[in-house]
Formats: sequence, structure tokens, C-alpha cells
Amino acid sequence: MGNILKKKWSITGIALTILIVIAIAFIVVTMTGKTSGTLDSPGGQRGPGGKRGPGGQRGPATSSVVESETIYAVRTEVANSVELKDYIKLNGDIVTSTNIDIYPDTSGKLSKLIVSLGDYVVKGQTIAEIDPSLPGQVYSTSPVISTITGTIIDLPYKVGSTISSTQIPVATVGDLTDLLVQVYVSEKDIAAIKIGLDSIVTFDAYPGIQFHAVITEISPVLNKSSRTMEVKLSIKENDSRIKSGMFASIKLITEVLNNVITVSSVSLTESADEAYLYTIDEQGVAHKQVVETGLAIDGVVEIVSGLNPGDVVVNRGQSMIQDGSSVRISK
Repeated sequence: MGNILKKKWSITGIALTILIVIAIAFIVVTMTGKTSGTLDSPGGQRGPGGKRGPGGQRGPATSSVVESETIYAVRTEVANSVELKDYIKLNGDIVTSTNIDIYPDTSGKLSKLIVSLGDYVVKGQTIAEIDPSLPGQVYSTSPVISTITGTIIDLPYKVGSTISSTQIPVATVGDLTDLLVQVYVSEKDIAAIKIGLDSIVTFDAYPGIQFHAVITEISPVLNKSSRTMEVKLSIKENDSRIKSGMFASIKLITEVLNNVITVSSVSLTESADEAYLYTIDEQGVAHKQVVETGLAIDGVVEIVSGLNPGDVVVNRGQSMIQDGSSVRISK
């Protein structure tokens, strides 16, 4: 009897254990189904923004990538209001204002030169002697007299030369205290030439030093061969460094404009329809600015309209930017 009871309790324990295991398995399966359902099943999808929304549903994921902005490096300048001078560039020679050839009173052989090149002489002074005598005649010389006071600037003949005519000069005397710049102006430029125009004069012998001159003489006719007009300018400075015969470079100022806005020519872009440049605002943004231009002199351009003094203008790197581009100013 005891053995029978033990067998019944054993069978009952096994059955109870199986029921407990089944119950636990059922609970686990049920919980797993609620928390890890597929994206297509209700209660298993993500909510908005990628977080679990009501009911644990999953929504569409949002992107966290931000598109970067290109910033261009440029160089700039400031538009200035300045005085602008237009000019004609010429080459010329330094000459004396008074230049007199000295002639002999008779023909013959140049027997003596009493002066040398560069000597200072006075009016009435004997500067040379001519021997007009012929073979068999008594030897007698004829003096050559300077007709003005000045400096000997030319002695074309040496002692022993034959002066065959009284129309041949023996010497040239000039007044070196009053030097002029002699230039020849092309026919296309003569309309701008008038008495009193200022000029800047420079010499290769004195680099970096400027002298000033003013137009004092204008020829009434043009040279038929060269189609040029002779113009003479008086040098304002009485400087001993300036010598007769020196080569001079002249900027003849034909027009002076005051308080004009200018930029360097490299900052300007020109097309068939318009001229424009780029200005930079305080936020570092480039703006295309259409402008009207005037004189262009020595790499500088006059801006008639479209720009204000103090505007920051791009002069390097403008080919890479457009209206609205972000820029960084490099030094």
C-alpha cells in the first residue's frame, strides 16, 4: 500500500513540474511577443524621430548630416576718393632758351680757338681767330667775336680747319641759366596742348627725382614729314644738375580730376554688356556691383557710378566667386 502511495505522489510531482514549466514558457513567449515584434506587426514599429512612440512603434529615422558651405579666400582694397591726372607721355631734349651761332667776318683757315666747350663768355669777347691771307700776302688774322653773353655749347671745327664761308658758324653760345625742354607732339594730341599746361620731367641720370615744367612756346605749324608740332617748356627749378643736351621723359598733364573714386584696374571685370566688380560686406559676403567707368591711368580706373568711397573691393580671386559667395579676406 505504501509503495502505491509513493508512486502516485511521484507521478503527481512530475505532472505538476511539467505544468509549471509550460506556464513559465507561456509567460516568456507572451512577453517576448510584446517587446520584440517585427517592424510590420502592430506594437512593434518605431515612432516619429526614431524614438519609441506610443505603443512602442518605430517611425522613420531623421538625418543628422549638415551640408558645409564653401568659403573663398580673396584679397581686397578700399575704394578711395583721390585726385586723378590724365597726361600725354613724351620724350624730349634740354635746350637753352637763347642759342646763338657765332659767325666769322671773313673766310679762311681757323688759326686759333681761344675758348673751350663749356667756357663762359661775355658779349664782345674774342673766341677765335681766322687767317684769311693767301700765299704771298701779308699774314693777318681776323677775330671772331661773341655777340651775346653765355656759355660755349658747341665748337664744330678744330684749329686748322678751313672756314669757306662767312655763313658757317665757328661756335654756338647759349644762356644756360634759362633751360627749356623741347618736345614734339603728335598730330592726334595737339588739341590738348595749350600755353600754361604743367608737366612732370624726369631724367635717367637722376632716377626717382621729379622736376616740373610749364608750356611756354607752341609752334604755329606742324612738321610736314613727321606730322608733329614743336613745343617748348620752361623748367621751374633752377638746378645745376640739369644740363643742355640731356634726354628727358615728360608727362604732360592735360586734365586734372578732383575727388574721383578709383580702384585698381585688376579689380574690374568687363564684358561686352557691362563692367562690374565685387564688394564685401561686414558679414563676409560678396556682392556683384555693376559700375560705370571713366579714365584709366597707370593701372587705376575712375568709377563714375556704382561705388562709394570706403567700399571694400575684391582685387584678387574674383574669378572664383559669384554674387552671394562667402569669402575670407587674406593678407
